[in-house]
Amino acid sequence: MSDINTIKRLLADRAQSVAEMLLPGGLKEGTEWKAGSVRGEKGQSLGVALSGAKAGVWQDFATGEGGDLLDLYVACKGGSLAEALDWARSYLGLERPQAFREPRKEYVRPAKPKCTKPIGPVFKYLTDERKIPQSTIDAFKVGEDGRWMVFPYVRDGELVMWKRECIDLNQKDKKQISSSTDTEDCLFGWQIVPNNERTIIICEGEKDAMSWFTYGYPALSLPRGGGKGAKQKWIENEFDRLERFEKIYISTDMDKPGDEAAEEIISRLGRHRCYRVSLPLKDANACLMDDLPVKAMQYALDTAKTSDPEGLLRASEYTDKVIHLFWPAEGEEPGYTVPYSKLRGKLLFRAGELSLWSGASGSGKSQILSDCIPFWINQGSRICLASLEMKGEQSLRRMCKQTGGVDRPTAQFISQLIGYLDDGLLLYERVGKAGVDALLEVFDYARAKYGCDQFIIDSLMRLGIASDDYTGQEKAVFRIVDWTIKNNVHVHLVAHSRKSERGQGAPETEDVKGASEIGSNAFNIVTVWRNRQHEDAIKVAESDEIRAELENKPGVVLNVAKQRNGDFEGKVGLWFNQENYQYHSSGDRREWRRNYLLSERGQEAVRPSLPDD
Repeated sequence: MSDINTIKRLLADRAQSVAEMLLPGGLKEGTEWKAGSVRGEKGQSLGVALSGAKAGVWQDFATGEGGDLLDLYVACKGGSLAEALDWARSYLGLERPQAFREPRKEYVRPAKPKCTKPIGPVFKYLTDERKIPQSTIDAFKVGEDGRWMVFPYVRDGELVMWKRECIDLNQKDKKQISSSTDTEDCLFGWQIVPNNERTIIICEGEKDAMSWFTYGYPALSLPRGGGKGAKQKWIENEFDRLERFEKIYISTDMDKPGDEAAEEIISRLGRHRCYRVSLPLKDANACLMDDLPVKAMQYALDTAKTSDPEGLLRASEYTDKVIHLFWPAEGEEPGYTVPYSKLRGKLLFRAGELSLWSGASGSGKSQILSDCIPFWINQGSRICLASLEMKGEQSLRRMCKQTGGVDRPTAQFISQLIGYLDDGLLLYERVGKAGVDALLEVFDYARAKYGCDQFIIDSLMRLGIASDDYTGQEKAVFRIVDWTIKNNVHVHLVAHSRKSERGQGAPETEDVKGASEIGSNAFNIVTVWRNRQHEDAIKVAESDEIRAELENKPGVVLNVAKQRNGDFEGKVGLWFNQENYQYHSSGDRREWRRNYLLSERGQEAVRPSLPDD
């Protein structure tokens, strides 16, 4: 299958062979094929680029002619662009593109309609009211039959069909329209399109095609107006003739039927070459009647939008986002970070990403996430926690200790702490197994109604997938990643590690338990290792000096094993406070919590007495 754009590219790949064939008397000089003229004799006037971005482009400096290799064929051999395309397909061994066709109907050619050249009411209506000049009326061969306009659909010099439209409205304010019967639906206006034209406008009405032509642009009109389905059956009849156009502007009306027609035409003629035109008024004739200048119509063409598949964007469309990544607003990070000073600004949880938290059972991965939640709320995040392994009150009990920094806060303090957490935390309680689709449905609701931008799934093993069902795990992670990107949020997924908690050091990416695709599809992988031997050594230390020396070393290792869009990967030691379940890196013990609780906002939410560090 091949269209003109594919043919141009394939010919350019064979530029030297084509040049040798069409210009046999020429010679290769550097990166060009040189000849005297399109007659192919020896000389220097004509050059064909043989490589690089301009491969296949030619120019005859004596005559000013030039173009691509299809133009060169026409210049050398004569004929039309359509004939050049036929030659190119034969030369390249390509099939001719075919539209879907139902069993072909037999059509009749209509008798010439009864009409005369417009000189009466139709002429006055078109020129005075519709502002279409006589030269355009003549070019499209419009006829007049009393108060009826007659539009001949002429193709290749033959009358294919005709339409009649009364210049008066009936009692229901609707146009009176009739057309030839048992004739082939085709496009109106072929007679004004140059044979080698490669750009065309398709619009919704005959007067719109005439208006575009008046502005200086060749245009064709649909035979049955806007809408979809049977109204666009003309495509199967015109598909072959439209194949020569590299760029097709769809200028149907600025309303729902116009949009429906545009979408169907674009999907069938090819999204890669169709551009939807947005006009400031309903249609081209309305623009002409309102005296819009040519530059306004040219702007509409210049800004016409392609119907690229969703998600396919030019690099320039990312400019602002890339600048924001390098230069975020003052005080703003392009993602949420963690409360540990050695990782702040280095480990970022960005929108549209999935982070995988892994470690052995009891290593503290869920507890560290819980320790981060109050800090994220302080950063302005709103989190939905699906703790499928723990009841909501147990999750909040742990979080209150971490937020307040005390082992047993008072009832009043607990109420104040939960009031603070309530600003940014939703809990989805379903202890036990939950299906992925059911969970994402809840997340959809939390995202839409409450604006949650971070979601925690604790854990993968609670999503109703067997530990040895690697295909099921892979599909589940794919669904979660797709949902994350679609909703531009961050999801934290907890998964166990194959590595025993007694193993030597923090797990790596390959240690995540389950299908390999779990880690492959995560943007970030953070693993946790709890040094049990270190804890045991502290408990049995023979002296205070030895205990103090051991306590000066971190007992937990947080390993940023993967950060796809970040600059930092590596390990950081954390200290764990068994009394209040808080984690800290050296020098940041409860730093952010104290600073927040002493701030104006913190005092409004929580007014506890702060225990000493």
